[in-house]
Parts: sequence; structure tokens; C-alpha cells
Amino acid sequence: MSRSAPPMPSVWSLPLHTLRLLGRSILPLLIWFTAGQLARHGLLVAATELSHGSMRQLRLVFVILLFCLMVMLSLIVTAGMLYSLRGGMWEIRARREDGESDEPFIGGLGRAIIVFVGLYLTWGLAKQDVIDFYQMDVARQSAEKGYLGAWLDRTTAQGITGLDWELSLYLMGGAFVIRYLSQQWHERRESGPAAALTALFELIFTYIGMNAMITLVGGRSEWVGSRAVTVWLGEVTEELRKAIPGWEAFWNLVGEVRPYVFDSVVMSLVWLTVAILIYGAYAEDAREVIAGTRLETVATRGQALMAERTHTWTRKALARFVGRWGKWTPLANTLRLTVRAGAPLFGLFALCYVCIQVLGERIFRAGIHIIGDDHPFMFWNVALIPFDFLGELVRTTLTIALLAATFDLAATRERARNAAVSARTGEDPPGPGSANPPSPAQPPTPAAPAPR
Repeated sequence: MSRSAPPMPSVWSLPLHTLRLLGRSILPLLIWFTAGQLARHGLLVAATELSHGSMRQLRLVFVILLFCLMVMLSLIVTAGMLYSLRGGMWEIRARREDGESDEPFIGGLGRAIIVFVGLYLTWGLAKQDVIDFYQMDVARQSAEKGYLGAWLDRTTAQGITGLDWELSLYLMGGAFVIRYLSQQWHERRESGPAAALTALFELIFTYIGMNAMITLVGGRSEWVGSRAVTVWLGEVTEELRKAIPGWEAFWNLVGEVRPYVFDSVVMSLVWLTVAILIYGAYAEDAREVIAGTRLETVATRGQALMAERTHTWTRKALARFVGRWGKWTPLANTLRLTVRAGAPLFGLFALCYVCIQVLGERIFRAGIHIIGDDHPFMFWNVALIPFDFLGELVRTTLTIALLAATFDLAATRERARNAAVSARTGEDPPGPGSANPPSPAQPPTPAAPAPR
């Protein structure tokens, strides 16, 4: 039996709703964050300590394993912080009133973790973890051997990139096989442990592959630069620069604007996608993103034509290539769900996201200003720890609350809009996202009123 939807909230209530969710769940957020930071620091210390000594190649295998476990831990902590905000969200309360039982944490994590790892690897989120490992190793080696001794040691900061390329290839093959088997297990059983195992070996496969690429390609830049295709592309670019007025000025402008667009729009979409995965709205492939639009009709006709004219294995290959648009499909679905609730909502969300990132950085800079700069260099290694922790705490908790509030507003506005349509037509409200077919990665729920 359907219930009446609450009044449609204003998109401009997003900042207040963010603070409300943060205030209601500040204690579990602090616990998740603090425990995650302590565990992350411990794994970083263990990995950097293990990366030096005898039997180096064997050590580096375990270093990569520890590093990937640290990444997995960070993803799990993020999911846990998002999950801890469910109690104060309007959409979750509405689901409970509609008779839906709360999804266990392992269920949401199992649905989200594989896509989460894909976003992590695709959109450069791995960069900060690599930098943290590098800085930790340099700091520990410098404290033990002095700065000159640390840099003279050729193993410094090489713990996740120093694996021999032949051993990397063998390990890549093993990681690929395990990842494939765990993925098949997950697709058949929708098991949470299978999803976590798939995500872990996706990370291991990627970082070991990075070792092989650095070894094989890193020293061959001159060879790559002399290849015919590279030379041809350089010549074409030069001709375009001469023939098209403003070509160079245009690309210079793009180069200047791109970092700001990436940090404010793309990265905010990435993290909002993670929140939508945790809370239940999910589009596994492109067909679900375009469901309910004119493009769905075109895609249906194209699929029927392909089924008539192509070989079975060809259809499967094309379906995987077209139907799983890697990094763009989840983001497209996120943008679609958010904009359907009102385009100003996404604009305000992106603005708040940028403000929070700036606030976290300013807290760190304020700590430097308060302490002053007339201190030995080693002093900063201890003095800035509390300011770094405080800045990261504020930035992370506010960001998590903002993601939850944005999803909550988008889902609640969609629910209210569907209720208004049903009041005019006399039909039961379909609920937000009901045009999307059930995802194979999502447990079926009867008459789900929210985007699943």
C-alpha cells in the first residue's frame, strides 16, 4: 500500500541538510574515520618497512599486497561512513515506511565495491595513495639514514614500482585468473565476499601491471617517439595548429580550465556515484542509463539488428564493449538521477564540494600560520600531525554528509514528483528510478519506491 509523499524539499536546503545529517551521526563518523586512519597508517608503515631488506623481490610482492589491502580498507571506511548516515535520511525513512527492510552493510558494500574500485583506478584516486606511500618511505628512510643516505639508497620510494618485470608478468597472470574466477562467482551467487575478492585482485592486477609497464616502457621513450604513428600524429597536430586560427590559444585555455573542471565537476560526480551505489541506486550498463529516453528505442532496434546479423561471440564482445562504458556509465547515471531532481541541485552540490575541499586545505595552512616558520624541519613532522588530522577530518566528514544529503534530496524530490503525477493520473506512484530495470548486481526488491 503506497503512502503519501512528503512535500518536495527545496534544493537550496542542501547545506542545512548536510549539517543536519552531520550533527545526527557525528559520533559514528568520527569512529569510522579515526579507525580508518589508524589502520591506514599501520599498513603504510608495515609496507614501507617491508620494502627494504634481503630477498627484495619476494618482499615487494607482499608490499603490493599490503598496499592494495590499504586501498581496500579506505574504500570500506568510506562506505561505512556513508552507511552510518542512513538513520537521518528522509529517503531511507520513506523506504522503511513503505515496508522495505534495511539493507545490511555487507549487501551495499558488495554491490558497490567492484564499481568503486573501477572508479578509483579510472579517475586518478590512486594518485594520493601512491604519494602517501612515497612520502612515508622517504620520511622513514631519512629518519634512519639521513636525507643524503635515503636518496643514495636506490630502493627508497620504490616499494610498489620495483618489482621485476618477468615476475610481474607471472603474477599478473595469476591475479587475472583469480579475479576472473571470483567475478564469475559473484555474478552467479551475488556474494559479498566474492565481490570483495574481485575488487582486491583487480587492484593487485593493476598495480603489478604498473610495475611491468614502468619497466618495459619507461626506458623506451625515445623508441616510442620515433615510431611512425607518433611522428604522424605530431605532424598532423602541427598542421592543424598552423591552419586553424586560435588553435593554440584554444588548447592553452582548455589546459588552464581542465584542472578546475575536473576537480569540481568530475570528482564530485565520482564521489556522488559512490554514495548512490551504497544507498541503492545503480546502473550497471548503458541500457539502464538511457532507460525511459528516446535513446532506448534506438538501442533496442540496434540490439535486435545485431542479434540477427552477427555471430554469438561477436555479440557478446560488442555487448561488453558498448554495455559497460567503464568510467563514463556510472557517472552518466549519477548525473541523470541528480539532474532529474533539479539541475540547480547538482550545481549547488558541486559548489559545496569545492568549498569543503578548500576548507580542509585552509585548516592545514592555518596550522602552519599559528605555529610559525622559525622551527627545524624535523619539528614539522610532529607539529603538523594534529592539524593534518583535523583538516582531513573536517573535509572527509563534511564531504560524506554532503554526498548523503545530495542523494537524499534527489531521491525525495523524485518521490514527491512521482506522487504528484500519480495523484493526477490515479495510478500508484512508480518511485524514483523505476524506469530502470533491476540490475543483476542488485538483489530484487518488490515494488521499490526509490532508485535501485
